[in-house]
Amino acid sequence: MDNEELRVRVTEIVSAGLVSGLGSAKPGATCVEGAIALAMGEGLTDAPSCVAEPDRRFAIVMNDARWSSPEARARGLLPLALAQLGTAGTDRVAWAQRVAEGTIRKVLPMVLREVAARIPSHAEALEAAAVRCERDGDRAAADAAYVAADAAYVAAADAADAAYVAAANAADAADKILLVAVEVALDAYCAEGRA
Repeated sequence: MDNEELRVRVTEIVSAGLVSGLGSAKPGATCVEGAIALAMGEGLTDAPSCVAEPDRRFAIVMNDARWSSPEARARGLLPLALAQLGTAGTDRVAWAQRVAEGTIRKVLPMVLREVAARIPSHAEALEAAAVRCERDGDRAAADAAYVAADAAYVAAADAADAAYVAAANAADAADKILLVAVEVALDAYCAEGRA
């Protein structure tokens, strides 16, 4: 099967919807990696032969995240599914480094600000951590963000209405954050000339 035919088959299967977890061998009931494997005629597996391991692991994390619906998951992950085709056997170090830095600079600040909106008593520390992530994009900034977010969550756990606050608008916020995470990976693929 040529690359264009594979892309069409992957698009058809993914567009039917994706589920969290491996799922089953039918369109609309499988995960993103299962969709690729099915399109390649490899049967149901989350390890399609044309996808490199780091790319596969990233896609599985994105697939199993809390998207608002199977359709939102499919829309969000289709570009990622197509970009990772043919990555097997290629050097993935630069791609992984770009994804890590992009996640720290773009995704973590969104998460921190979402937490700050829900836990205003910690908004100042969370905003400072978000700014540091955007500015530095390194492991130390990510570690500081973890500390700030952990303190905010501990405070929220003590609040009587923490569960209600955490659930408000969570689906929309999650989809937005997940789409940015996918965008980070796509930017890394673009740097390789893949997307």
